[in-house]
Amino acid sequence: MPTDHTGDSGTDGGDERATLPRRQFLAAQSMLAAGTIAGWGSGVAAAESHESVENTVTVDTDSRSGEVHDTLFGRLNEHYGDATIYPGVYSLHVMNPTFWRVPDYWFSEEIDAFYDVDRHETLPFPWEPVTDSGVSFEHRADGDRVAGGETPHGTVGYPRITVDDAASTGGLRQRIVLPDYRTRGYDLGFSVRGDVDAVTVSITTLDGDVLAATDVEVDDEWERHEPTLELDEASGDEYVGGAVANIQTPYGQYAVEFTTEDTGHFDIDFVEFAADDAVEGKFNPLTVELLADQNGTWLKWPGGNVTSQYNWRDGIGPLEERTPRFNHAWQGMQPNFFGTAEYLELCEVADLEPEITIGWWDNPPEWAAERQILPADAADWVEYCNGDSDDTQMGDLREEHGHEEPWDVEYWGVGNEVWGSWQWGHTSDPGEYATGSDARIGFGAYSEAMRQVDDDITVLASGWDPAEAEHNDNPWNETLFEELSPEVLDGLNVHRYQWGLDSADAVETWKSENDADDWDYSEVMVMAATQLGEQLGDLGDLAAEHGYDDFYVNLSEIGIFPTVAEGAPYPGPETMPGAAYVAGVLNACIREDDVDWASQTWVPLKTWVPVKTNDYPPDPNPLRPDGSVTGLYSAAFEGNVEWHAVDVGVSGASRDLPDTGPRINPMSDVPYVDAAAMENERGKELTVFLTNRNLRARSEVTIELGEWYEDRSVEIVKLRPATDERPLPHEFPTSWDEPTNHAVEHTVEDVADGGTVTLDLEPAAIARLYVDNDRGRADIIGDNGVWHGLDGEEDIPIEYDRSPGRGKGGGKGTDKDREKGRRSE
Repeated sequence: MPTDHTGDSGTDGGDERATLPRRQFLAAQSMLAAGTIAGWGSGVAAAESHESVENTVTVDTDSRSGEVHDTLFGRLNEHYGDATIYPGVYSLHVMNPTFWRVPDYWFSEEIDAFYDVDRHETLPFPWEPVTDSGVSFEHRADGDRVAGGETPHGTVGYPRITVDDAASTGGLRQRIVLPDYRTRGYDLGFSVRGDVDAVTVSITTLDGDVLAATDVEVDDEWERHEPTLELDEASGDEYVGGAVANIQTPYGQYAVEFTTEDTGHFDIDFVEFAADDAVEGKFNPLTVELLADQNGTWLKWPGGNVTSQYNWRDGIGPLEERTPRFNHAWQGMQPNFFGTAEYLELCEVADLEPEITIGWWDNPPEWAAERQILPADAADWVEYCNGDSDDTQMGDLREEHGHEEPWDVEYWGVGNEVWGSWQWGHTSDPGEYATGSDARIGFGAYSEAMRQVDDDITVLASGWDPAEAEHNDNPWNETLFEELSPEVLDGLNVHRYQWGLDSADAVETWKSENDADDWDYSEVMVMAATQLGEQLGDLGDLAAEHGYDDFYVNLSEIGIFPTVAEGAPYPGPETMPGAAYVAGVLNACIREDDVDWASQTWVPLKTWVPVKTNDYPPDPNPLRPDGSVTGLYSAAFEGNVEWHAVDVGVSGASRDLPDTGPRINPMSDVPYVDAAAMENERGKELTVFLTNRNLRARSEVTIELGEWYEDRSVEIVKLRPATDERPLPHEFPTSWDEPTNHAVEHTVEDVADGGTVTLDLEPAAIARLYVDNDRGRADIIGDNGVWHGLDGEEDIPIEYDRSPGRGKGGGKGTDKDREKGRRSE
């Protein structure tokens, strides 16, 4: 969905714990405690930036629920435009490598390119001519091409460059960016034929200075050449990749050229251009590294909005035979070099569980007939991935494509945001999506066809954010539960984007009506994660009422991109408030038994090109604080530790949440500090996560762990705004080399008498506490959660506030304490 942040685009309580679900009881208790703090319930918060507020977090390890799964740390991998998968994930540094001439009626200024490229009358976009007098160009489509599958739109072919003047140079080029901070070597591949003696392939500066080049001989038959070019020096001209603060990226600006100085002609097709340090020759090593740094656990693909228009057959088999497609959701031309096999290989390389989402567009119009996916097509995709190569047709095809062993993909979805009007093949009728209509085939038929191929798979339907469905008076999720059954439906993919209000004018009206300011608005956006947890819990309860005992929610897209007033601070994912929002969502997922999977929108490294970012936040880069939050949380799951959520109550300073758009309902006395806690299976270690959503003031937080943990060692990792200066905590990152808008503090301390720990949490700060209840000495959970960045910086040193070894309370604990086996040796 679009992310134009300046465009126009109550809880029930009870007295008897036994009569309420755990989630509702905790919400009621938190609200009752928070409501005792006077003066914090409405309007602008009383605290100024230099003042502090107080919150208390109480951890109850005697009340423990189901296992917390490491699948809360996934990512969405979607083909936004041309530049996100290529080269953000797949190391392809040219666009339109099979020379597809995009139809004029699809071409617009919104098509992504790294540079402002005028469309040539002959050459496919974004290729440009290298020409003197006596040079002419043709785009040939005579059936003798070597790359590109059949497409009913535009022309897939190859350029012919003819030089008639012996004093002229003719050819074509494309302006590109290269990761020259990382490597100077680049592996090219291209096919060429003609009657000239040689073609020169070169990497140049934008001004045409040659930095690396090689000549290849040309014959009258197609021949494949795969040279490696090594830059003698960098271009010296960095690419500016961010709209906010004009962040200098570590990429250099270049052009790749294919030229000849001979008279005659040459044809060229099927260009590959990979960095020589690409993992397995395919994948951006920085993306793989960052996924590892974050301990990411699963990867959703192909989208997102692209799902509805993606036909999996376009992305299988030899690259030169794959069909390019126009990306109607996000603009751009997809060569489909990154297809099923590449995605699953990436999952293997990065140790990620795959989840494939199948498009629900069974009735496309004639112009898009090639995008149609029927239940039989969905079943074939499952068979292509999971079928035996000896006795299934699609398994045999997979083996023909070089992959004998099945991938055994377990997790599948059908449809993406199919309730949304922006989605190809959408419907507002949940019954039509569930079981079909006279015009459509429903989810049930897809799931049944897929399960007939492999009855061990898990199939999820496209759910609707409960808050937005309620706002639109549409019983979407309830209808799915009623019209489907547990035999075909295992869970729902639900998305939560925090957009806020739909225009800057609406924000101004909201501020006036609520006696609020821009900081209040940001706080409401960030604190709404509390509501999300309760809403997803309600969704789990609703499923249980309809007999779905093993139902789970996959919160498969998480993002905060709110509309703000003109000139107001923006709490997006590039900022610490955005990071605090992600922490709040992860806390909600830990607290809710029904939320087993979650993923943030975008892989860690995503490249928006300038035409897409002029009016938007900066390019997401490796040093976004929301990524550090993911690493901070997921590090607790290293070493195959089995964690279980334990009850947490929060009291103290709070604020009201007014009605703020379709995803934020009125809510009273929501504590500024949000928390979640987990205890490992054997009852030895405890992890507590905290975030301060007060964006004006620090919070002095007292964490009550209980006497059992008195004098134990506690590792504390805190992510905080880099300085106290304003406009922090809303400041954007300004560097790819260091985390300029957030910092880390990493210490080891003793739990105080009475089993308490006191922390000072800055506005939008996030903390992780790891309490060792086993050896009585300082113990470190693993990575401190901060991305290492591009300069090779390793973990920030730990400041020890206590000496390693057994503390004075090392033997604390009575026989009564040890009655539970999980706490015994």
